[in-house]
Amino acid sequence: MIDNWYLDEKAKDLKTFDTHDGRLQAINHIIKKYFQYKQRKLDPRKRLDDAIDLIEDTICYDKEFHKFALDNYDILIEYDEEYASFKIGK
Repeated sequence: MIDNWYLDEKAKDLKTFDTHDGRLQAINHIIKKYFQYKQRKLDPRKRLDDAIDLIEDTICYDKEFHKFALDNYDILIEYDEEYASFKIGK
């Protein structure tokens, strides 16, 4: 399942979560891995809003995604609606 070990280790690194860019990069990596695991693909012919909705719905409501992130990366990912940003908890 891991196709780029460096990125996977970087996503697991505690220091990655210290910066906003690091958090986004880690979340991006984990979502990609989850979609590969579930064999889900984003359709490039659809609107960008559809892709964003799929990702937000995955993070907000998909319990299997949260289990995947917790089991593989020891983190919890949440969407903070007040600040319109993602939060990561160890």
